[in-house]
Amino acid sequence: MSTAGKHGRLRTRGGTRERVVEATLGLFNERGPDRVTTAEIARTVGINEGNLYYHFRTKESLVLALFARFEADAETFAVRALGGGSGEARTYEDLLSDWFRLVWAYRFLFRDLLALAGTMPALATPFRKMSARMRGVVEALLRRMIEEHIVNVPKDDIEPLLANVWIVSTYWAVYLNLQKGIDEMDAGHLDWGLNQVSHLFKPFLIPTGSADVFPLSTRREPDST
Repeated sequence: MSTAGKHGRLRTRGGTRERVVEATLGLFNERGPDRVTTAEIARTVGINEGNLYYHFRTKESLVLALFARFEADAETFAVRALGGGSGEARTYEDLLSDWFRLVWAYRFLFRDLLALAGTMPALATPFRKMSARMRGVVEALLRRMIEEHIVNVPKDDIEPLLANVWIVSTYWAVYLNLQKGIDEMDAGHLDWGLNQVSHLFKPFLIPTGSADVFPLSTRREPDST
């Protein structure tokens, strides 16, 4: 995924619309929609504002386009996680790592969600549906881990554990960005987030079944966005 620097033009393949979306994602992740102007987006792509408005008349339409792309990426992840896709099977570690990378790639949506929902009511319902879909994936994976005797979670602890795993795995990037001032993620930051989740499972691990799942760590360099 190609992105722009703070002052340079975007360098990526594809049509103008796709280049606008890529540039906007990078700028929104860096500073948030409220602090990015359409003039800056156009300048980053190397087009005039009239050309930008031909594709996207408002910043709201840009946010909705980015959410639609995130939604599609999240659904691809969900299908793969639930075993409905083609290709090699993914380990729990790989799946969680993939989700973390996805959250980081679209981190402005999570970091600025409350502000976006307040100014863009059209975003609230689809975001809630997407969140429910992803939480369902987390629940399915947890129940699979229980069936495979990786963890032993008492019935009364399943719902609290699901909620905590969802919160940490979805908002870890927001925490690092807001609380630690981290704007660029490296493999160490991804490891940090993954290990926060691993600690949630720690009390429930079955020693004989946990060797291939924990401790969680990165295996690939993260994409930069």
